[in-house]
Amino acid sequence: MSMKVLFVCRANIGRSQAAMELYRLHGGIGDSAGTRVDVPGQQVASHPAAATILHVMQEMYGLDMSHNLRTQITPENAAWYDKLIVMAEPETIPEWLREDARTELWHIPDAAKQDEATTRNIVRMIEEKVVDIPDN
Repeated sequence: MSMKVLFVCRANIGRSQAAMELYRLHGGIGDSAGTRVDVPGQQVASHPAAATILHVMQEMYGLDMSHNLRTQITPENAAWYDKLIVMAEPETIPEWLREDARTELWHIPDAAKQDEATTRNIVRMIEEKVVDIPDN
């Protein structure tokens, strides 16, 4: 049985969306969410901070994340997953998520407001970690 992974960043625009897509690309079952999503249900492309990572993911992997929807993490929607991988800044992580035994923290810089070269490096960092997830 494949492990179900929820990738979490702050706004559910860049890091967690990229991790989800890369995990799926490598055959995993995953979704993404954010710890502080201002407009749940909004398409990623609607957020101005997403432009560079959308371009980089298309360019590097041929993946179109523009129509992905932003999701706010809750204890209820997190319950379905075997592992919760969190890339959000520590001050934005709710206590219940920090204390959950399924939570694994990844230290990945925020891709928002970064240039393309930096964003490519961030995406490569994410992929290196994604391919090391067991049962992938």
